[in-house]
Amino acid sequence: MLDLETLHFSSAISRGAYLALFLVLALRQREETYLWHWIGAIMASLLGSLILAGAPLNSVLPTWQSIQVFALYMASITLSWCGLRHFYGRTNNLPVLFALTLFPSLLCSLLPGLGFSAHTMLIIYFLFAAAASTLVVIEIAFARREHLWSQLVVAVAFTGYAASFFLAAAMLQFTPLQVSPQTAYVSMIFDQINSVLVYVGYVAMSGERANLRLRHQADTDALTGLFNRRGIQHALLKLDSKHPGSTTCVLLGDLDHFKKINDTLGHDGGDAVLKIFAKRLKNLMRRDDIAVRWGGEEFLVVLPHTTIDEAGAFAERLRKHIESEPFVISSQAINVTISIGIAEIEQPQETFDKAVGRADQALYQAKHAGRNRISR
Repeated sequence: MLDLETLHFSSAISRGAYLALFLVLALRQREETYLWHWIGAIMASLLGSLILAGAPLNSVLPTWQSIQVFALYMASITLSWCGLRHFYGRTNNLPVLFALTLFPSLLCSLLPGLGFSAHTMLIIYFLFAAAASTLVVIEIAFARREHLWSQLVVAVAFTGYAASFFLAAAMLQFTPLQVSPQTAYVSMIFDQINSVLVYVGYVAMSGERANLRLRHQADTDALTGLFNRRGIQHALLKLDSKHPGSTTCVLLGDLDHFKKINDTLGHDGGDAVLKIFAKRLKNLMRRDDIAVRWGGEEFLVVLPHTTIDEAGAFAERLRKHIESEPFVISSQAINVTISIGIAEIEQPQETFDKAVGRADQALYQAKHAGRNRISR
């Protein structure tokens, strides 16, 4: 069985290794402030571990040294929480940050002068640490826009921390349990496991988000922010799992006389028109609708769980929305119209490509009939 000295040594070594890893990541991504917060969290816990490792076995730390360790571990948890807030694009409240880090330590430094025992200080420490760990779990639980599996690893680790701190405080208060080499051994083993989960989870969160962003860039048209032809294939797979067997319609639209717009405004002006159109289109779409820049000035819209009549009503709203308000490009108002073809995917025998082909034929009919109209 490993002794406490070995556990302290391995704890310091592992934290030092994670510190080196995060420094490399942070130097490569200097703009990612959350990495610097997590580096601070590792450094604080590393310093706390070194102080504990230097203390004689089977002895109680002096009060001031105990408060130092307490402050460092509270700083570690608080910096982890702040790093997560930055990771999720939220701001930090500096007074709250300092209060979480310094107030518990200040309180514990005053308790001995008021006649409170070291036993009571330890209970208070565990309660504050449990509360801070719970903040981390809450932060992850409310990060709904982040669909990262790896963040669950961090949530599990901090849930374990919070539960263990609450349990330790309760046992110290309501049972004869005292701090001993045996309890220190168990807590060190638990901390080793959880710290690995936390730091590996942080690295995994950064990597998973980077991979998702790369996939999003590969699936998205850079100009309009809509899906491209590659991205629509992934979107359709998700669509099939959400709406199996439901009626789906496709709209294929083409901005009328777009070459004339390019000739008048130049290609930069034409690009600006495409951006404005994409924005107006998004404003009309439902959550599960899919919009694609099909090519040039052509746009495809997939409307799941929609009948052909409902698709026709959506197309008419889009046509009027584009026609009714001029596009303002460099202080110049440009009238833009769109022709739209509609088709219903005849499930299950018809493929998506065949339905798009029929929508393309309907679009040709709309343009042949005079443009700025809808055809089925």
